[in-house]
Amino acid sequence: MTSEKLAQLEHISQLLIFQLKNVHKHIGKAWYELELARSDLRDLMDAHKEWEEEQGLNRESDHPY
Repeated sequence: MTSEKLAQLEHISQLLIFQLKNVHKHIGKAWYELELARSDLRDLMDAHKEWEEEQGLNRESDHPY
């Protein structure tokens, strides 16, 4: 291989490494956002359950789930 081809391969390799690091960063951020959403959903479900109990709506037969 010529030195020009080797330089091109090295450049492409560096670009690929950069892109993979960027993807990894975005996956980490998405996972963090998912965990925040799951936490918010759990809080909302707890608040809804508490509201149902206050309203006397917490009977098992009222819920199909």
